[in-house]
Amino acid sequence: MRFSNILEDDEEYNIIECQKLDNNILLYKQKLDENQHYVVKLKEKQYAVLFEKGQILDAIKEEGVYTIRDAPNTAFPEDFAEYITKNNEDKLCILFFNLNTITGNKFYLKKKHRKEFYGEGTFDFQIERPLKFFNKVIQLRNYYSREELLEQIRERISKIVTSVIKEQENAYKIKEEAINSSVNIFKEYGIKIVSSDIKNIQFKKK
Repeated sequence: MRFSNILEDDEEYNIIECQKLDNNILLYKQKLDENQHYVVKLKEKQYAVLFEKGQILDAIKEEGVYTIRDAPNTAFPEDFAEYITKNNEDKLCILFFNLNTITGNKFYLKKKHRKEFYGEGTFDFQIERPLKFFNKVIQLRNYYSREELLEQIRERISKIVTSVIKEQENAYKIKEEAINSSVNIFKEYGIKIVSSDIKNIQFKKK
């Protein structure tokens, strides 16, 4: 199975156009029937992955109209072999990734460690490498929301702050640069921080 630009005049097609992606939904899964013919209308800032039984069969990122053909993919745009998942019973489906910049994400941190400390701000991000994001963060699911990702980011920063406090017991402020760099750790998960305004994290004086 693979995506194709070829349309057969004698075939009837079911049209698939993902309308589910917005500033809150990062991924949406569309199930397919192997006995049906499909036309996929891919919008700008969307990335589509054809997936079946634990394997990625094909992927497209250019806006346009595509069919799904029952033919082997001989020209992989990426090395799909490293993205095999444990979901080997899942039937044919398309995963739509949201490549738009996800804006207005609130960051807050409040955790007790010897003393109270806090931090807040906002940041914008986008999925830069969908397959890496798929492989390392979400695996296969029906949809994935930004709030789930934000919880992971907050947890990661919280651990970094705790580590800094343990190393510097007398520190009362953690520099903004350290927080922003901790957010950028998520590049290894295929996520790019587009902009951030995260305030210095400080201890709350009693």
